[in-house]
Amino acid sequence: NGNGNGNANEERSLTMKRLDGITSVATSLGALEVTPAVIHRAHRHQRRGRCDDTSAGGGEDVLSYTCTDAEAVDACVKFALDHRMLVEPACGAALAPIYSERLRGRLLEELSGMRQSSSGDGDRGSSAIVVEVCGGGGGRARVFL
Repeated sequence: NGNGNGNANEERSLTMKRLDGITSVATSLGALEVTPAVIHRAHRHQRRGRCDDTSAGGGEDVLSYTCTDAEAVDACVKFALDHRMLVEPACGAALAPIYSERLRGRLLEELSGMRQSSSGDGDRGSSAIVVEVCGGGGGRARVFL
């Protein structure tokens, strides 16, 4: 809005909601509600992503996806077969864009678009996909069967 207060006003106008419960198998990822600090940080991240100076750590370099419970559990099983390490479904949710064809296709398409738009000469450069893998304590045998 030109005066720099638009995002602050937008944050103040948000209504916080509380979930009745977490129905996903990835229960350790869930929170019934977020704190106002999380909303503030999300807005700050979005503002940085709109900056022309991407060297300042802009927000456009973070891609977010939603996976199904089945994709999260399937990623856990595939990761266990690949690396002989069982991880909980919350970690499987982070691994799902790597192991799920549906999500991997979206991820690679977005990365390709980002590389093309960041280099005008057509040089795609190199990219790394980083997934933080944790073990966790939320895995129960019945989830994987």
